[in-house]
Amino acid sequence: MILSTNPLAHRTVLTVPHAENPFQGVRRISARWLTGKFGSAPSASGHHRLDEVSVLTNQASYLTSGAEHAIRLQLREDKAEATWRTTITAVAADDTSALLSVSLEVFPNGSTPLPSARPRLVCDLVQEFKPVDGPAPLALKAHDTGSEGVDALIDVLCDPARRMPVIVAAQPLRPNPLWSQRIGAVMRDCAGAASLYLLTDAETVDAFRAAIGEHHRVAPGSVRTFLPEVDPAWPDDAPRHRFLTVARLGDPQDHAWRGLARTVQRLSTEAPLPDALRSLSFPDDDGHRRREERQAALAAARPTGELAKMRTDVEELRALLAQADEELKEASRTADLSTRTISSLEDQLHAAAARADEDMEEALRALDDVERARAEANTLRRRLREAGRYEDAVLVEQPSGTPDSFEELWDRLDAFEGILVTADKGKALQLDEAERARVWTAKAWNALRALDSYADAAKEGFNGGFHQYCTAGRPGSVTWPLKQLATAESESTMNKWGTERLFTVPSEIDPSERKEMQAHLKLDSKGSASPRVYFLDDTKGPTGRVIVGYIGTHLTNTKTN
Repeated sequence: MILSTNPLAHRTVLTVPHAENPFQGVRRISARWLTGKFGSAPSASGHHRLDEVSVLTNQASYLTSGAEHAIRLQLREDKAEATWRTTITAVAADDTSALLSVSLEVFPNGSTPLPSARPRLVCDLVQEFKPVDGPAPLALKAHDTGSEGVDALIDVLCDPARRMPVIVAAQPLRPNPLWSQRIGAVMRDCAGAASLYLLTDAETVDAFRAAIGEHHRVAPGSVRTFLPEVDPAWPDDAPRHRFLTVARLGDPQDHAWRGLARTVQRLSTEAPLPDALRSLSFPDDDGHRRREERQAALAAARPTGELAKMRTDVEELRALLAQADEELKEASRTADLSTRTISSLEDQLHAAAARADEDMEEALRALDDVERARAEANTLRRRLREAGRYEDAVLVEQPSGTPDSFEELWDRLDAFEGILVTADKGKALQLDEAERARVWTAKAWNALRALDSYADAAKEGFNGGFHQYCTAGRPGSVTWPLKQLATAESESTMNKWGTERLFTVPSEIDPSERKEMQAHLKLDSKGSASPRVYFLDDTKGPTGRVIVGYIGTHLTNTKTN
């Protein structure tokens, strides 16, 4: 898996509707958190060394009236494996509301991936301040919703001011302890990053379906994550809002439920900062004040030859120099971390631009395929009408379109006769957690269609391989872009990680039921996942089919960070 260079591991932004003085509560909760870690929590402005590797910086910003406008507490821990920086910011608005932000940045000192989790104090802030997201309250537990609360929930889902997801779960028809345990964990982990609702009974489930429509419904025992800007009147909007079925939530072997919280926290981290937080700055008033005081004390000292007085002046100078040295070190460290952050943002910008170019190319290619297919269909319909076969020129049943998720794709694999998918379903379904899941699903579906089309051509006598098939231009063929096809891995990759590319095959191909697969199709080329489809061409072998042994995230190679 290719690792992200983005140091921002987590960020939560909370809107507090009524907070006349939020700073006292933020300082109290932060102090409790710091005391639990270090045994103390200095409250004075400036830099405070808590231990050999940890520095706390307290800052405040004031209005011209002298009233406190914003505060920031930043804990930096320079550990051997990485620098961890936790920042808590609060800014007050004129309407007595406030914005609170908690972010965690991780700057690794090596290439080893480091696990990170949401700071514990996020839940403490949610419990203390009762934040909101538009009309939706944010809480640590799900809001039990009966049939009388369905209309209010619909208003929350469709409210244009909402910027966070809404998790809607529906009680299963029969009690299920595992389901309840998992939903409780999901709700805890989503606190502060989503509003949480639980449809309490079958009557409420029916009322919700009647209100929101069949496509956006939440069946008994299932969970749906509603993104902002829900449009119940548009069926094609429904796939944006991912759901998990009761079967998967109640399956002890299926851990897809963990992806709910990961998805919600990822959306929280990637959401843009509100202007009030993004433009906030904190002048170094405290350090400037201390330097001025020491300089004034030195200037006020009368010239004297007394040794004691000279020693006092020297000590003052040493203290001033030590403070300046410490502040320079802190400034240098902050500048270094800022440089790494900027470099990461530039990498992300270049990757986003490249991905946009690829997506545009894919869209144009898909549009060209659609136009070709439409032209062929129109030609065939005209010929059927000219032959008097009017009924055959009309499709009574519309064919299914592209699946919206890998879970749906898996349910439709029986549509392919020329391929055999032996890939691990669980690894493929993990892709549904990603932001680009629908894009990858569509590309995976087209990849399987292309392999299936090639297998059909091989049965009809086509002698070339898949690479040649994609360039042959056969009428009615489904092909795959050559630049997204790799027929083999590099020698160095196979020497080091060849065992990762051993996948399940039928016993008639290999008695061990394992076979090396190097040929693969690229579903994406940027980002941490960069999914791949690995396959083995057995069209001229005992099965006469293409064996798809892997669908999932990028396997290890020489370019993996």
